[in-house]
Amino acid sequence: MKRHFILFISLVMTLSIIAQKIHKYDQVIDMTYYKSFYSKDIMAPSFVIYKLYKGGGDVSRSGMNFKAYDNLPHFSYRLTGYDKGHLANAEDFAWSKESLRSTFYYINAVPQTSKLNRGIWKKFETEIRKLSQTDSLLIICGGCDYNDIDVGVPQNCFKIVYNLRNHRCVYALMFKNNWLNEYWDEPKLKRKMSFKKAMKLYESTK
Repeated sequence: MKRHFILFISLVMTLSIIAQKIHKYDQVIDMTYYKSFYSKDIMAPSFVIYKLYKGGGDVSRSGMNFKAYDNLPHFSYRLTGYDKGHLANAEDFAWSKESLRSTFYYINAVPQTSKLNRGIWKKFETEIRKLSQTDSLLIICGGCDYNDIDVGVPQNCFKIVYNLRNHRCVYALMFKNNWLNEYWDEPKLKRKMSFKKAMKLYESTK
């Protein structure tokens, strides 16, 4: 009986890790600096894709607030306690007001716990920006595994980074959208979003 219970718990944990359902998108929005693959069902981007080389800058984000793009519906953050979690990272584009401002649209955000957004997610944003000082990168990130309980909130978030020079996958990471700073390397992401597929999507217009 104990053995069966342990096997059951192991199976549940495995299924929770490999779920990784990336929502189908309805619309591709070219924001010049990144592309947002927006889904009406989740009122958010399924994911965004952008290239980064020598990211960063000194432009202040002061006075910049998130706003709707073209009246597209978005998650209502008020009184939920969730952060507006940037996908295309604001600091990556802080080299001009125009590029920085382009990141402050709801088509570039998903609800994240403050622990995730300001913790391990931010840590990897910083690390990836450092890598971009010497290599050109292709970055794909978004939320996944939405459910009907906490509507509009991804259970997990993901980040995939490819080196544009040699097409090597630098990171394929999954993050739990909770208060524990949980994340892990997830090779299955590379199969779901290969370099070839990501580049095709980046170059697509619809």
